[in-house]
Amino acid sequence: MKKILVIAVSLLVFMAVFSWAGGQKAQPASAGAKSRSGPVKIAYISKMLTNPWFVTEDQGLKDAAAKLGVQYFSLDANLSDEAFDQALDAALAQGIHGLAMTITNQGNGPSVAMRCREKGVALITLDDNVVDENGAPVPHVGLPTKEVGMLGGEALAKLANERGFFSAGNVVKVLQLDAPNVTVLAPRLEGYKEALMKNTPLKDADFIRADTPDAMLENSLPVAQATIQAHPEVTHWIVTGVNDDTAIAGMKVIEEAGRIPAKNTLYCGLGGYSMSVEEFQKGNSSYITIVLDPYTEGYRAIEILNDYIVNGTPMPMQTLINGNIATLDNWQTLIK
Repeated sequence: MKKILVIAVSLLVFMAVFSWAGGQKAQPASAGAKSRSGPVKIAYISKMLTNPWFVTEDQGLKDAAAKLGVQYFSLDANLSDEAFDQALDAALAQGIHGLAMTITNQGNGPSVAMRCREKGVALITLDDNVVDENGAPVPHVGLPTKEVGMLGGEALAKLANERGFFSAGNVVKVLQLDAPNVTVLAPRLEGYKEALMKNTPLKDADFIRADTPDAMLENSLPVAQATIQAHPEVTHWIVTGVNDDTAIAGMKVIEEAGRIPAKNTLYCGLGGYSMSVEEFQKGNSSYITIVLDPYTEGYRAIEILNDYIVNGTPMPMQTLINGNIATLDNWQTLIK
């Protein structure tokens, strides 16, 4: 009798589990969105929400959320790992269903991914990609990193050739400021380098790479100054920026030194935000920038998260938003 009772109970448990499982919508393995009642709630944690790039990105997130009826809020980590952790605690405490983030330290990505998975919160990265606790990439929205650098390198090569940079007697060097802690930046520099070497006489030894803490303007200035001062033999400088900040850091140092004429310098930023506009408004013909679209990046991130949370649509592992070269002649049509 006891044996029959055990079998009967087991059968009832199996049928209950089977019935429950059959009623659930299949979820992608990348993240398990929690069950919800009421509107979808999504947070964005930015590593520096006062930076023009992230301000624009935040606006894209906000506008998409408003259109889709998503409850949205953003938090600023202000380049602090501790502040990021506090922001994550605050966001999770609000019962969010999805999180978009640009993390302060990519090395902390696995722990953030694990916390989101444990809470059933869908996760997507913007700009700086991360892997989860198993080493698998987290769904990401950003730019095609190396290809964007190549776009800038081709434009710089064309200008350098037109200006006679490689005439006999000239010493041309390329300054490349990096931030090793942000892995998406190095491929941009490789793209610049590959395109410049393909389209000019520049060799590997002509590229000087120096590390900054975070590729922001203030922290890039002393690195650029030390590097440029160490090469008084240079007559022509090309500066390839991983963002607008690093390009303009090199520019400010070279201009303040006053040793090299503006016509013997070229700079390529990446981003196309307010500091680029200031250079174009000054009539700076030595400066170009790769205009990207942080607004669309933010907008797409909300669309992707919402579609997953509401409909169970798997999030693409990579969504890339390309850019365009802005010069003194066309910047007003590209930078809104």
